[in-house]
Amino acid sequence: MAHPDELAALDLYPVWTTAEDLAEAFDPFRFEQRMAAYRMMINNTNPADRFGADNRHNPLWGLMFQHQWQFRTGRLGEHTRLDGWIDPDAPWGYGNYTLSVIPWLAAGEAGVVPALPVADPQTRSRFRYVSGGAVPDELAPAVADWRAYFALVGGSGPVDPEPARLALWKAHKTCLDVVVDAIADVDGGPWPALEVRFLRGWCRMVDYLWAAAWPTDFAFMTAHGLDVLPESLLTTPEDVSALPAKTRDNVVNVLRLADTPRWRYAVNLALWKRVMRTREARDQVLPLLDAVFSPRPDNAGERRKLLGYLLRP
Repeated sequence: MAHPDELAALDLYPVWTTAEDLAEAFDPFRFEQRMAAYRMMINNTNPADRFGADNRHNPLWGLMFQHQWQFRTGRLGEHTRLDGWIDPDAPWGYGNYTLSVIPWLAAGEAGVVPALPVADPQTRSRFRYVSGGAVPDELAPAVADWRAYFALVGGSGPVDPEPARLALWKAHKTCLDVVVDAIADVDGGPWPALEVRFLRGWCRMVDYLWAAAWPTDFAFMTAHGLDVLPESLLTTPEDVSALPAKTRDNVVNVLRLADTPRWRYAVNLALWKRVMRTREARDQVLPLLDAVFSPRPDNAGERRKLLGYLLRP
């Protein structure tokens, strides 16, 4: 795991230290069980310190941090912070389901974690979940992509983080495409319309991270990924205006993505994918992404770099 002193300073620490390992079954509608699944996948993919002695280079950390943010900010259900129950009708909760249960099933097939039964939702839902042990057809390709990821990182000795990130993001993208389709036309109620719009935009923003194989290890997440998302549900425009400047700028960009016509979004993403073709460009993802979404006089040089990468044969 990451250095204990660094973990202890984070709100992730209590659930990391107290959630019991899954033993007989996996109930993915319990917050602590999803987090236990993440912890087991993180720990079990570090044989012989493949991702470093303290596992800090493991790219699965990003999923755990993201789920902790969803829990902390009330995005998993009205009562989740009180009793740990994740509402099967929560759009954010469904999105994370595809990024916790589907990797878990693939890790089970790869022998990384126990192949435990996965509990059905206790109530009816607008979303499709694993039911009676059967994976919905639309999520079956994601299981295969995650199985390929676990096969890649399941060996011994040090692992190159770049291929691992590429494989992880391929599987992540396969899951997210299902989520995008599921929430495209869904009535978001009782969730605020602005919040559902933010989720739709965030799915598009994550496509940019996918194309760049955005680092999701412990060090990168704690340095760059913990202060860019809103700490409460977005209900009114005033909620956006009241956010800290860095978070507000990011949320405004995400909402703008949500409102971008589909054809223009597809063109812009295709151009960004072309920019991100090389490892050299991906290593500069932070300033290049900033230049795309927040063009300013002081990042004109980065915009010239974008053009250079775009036009490179």
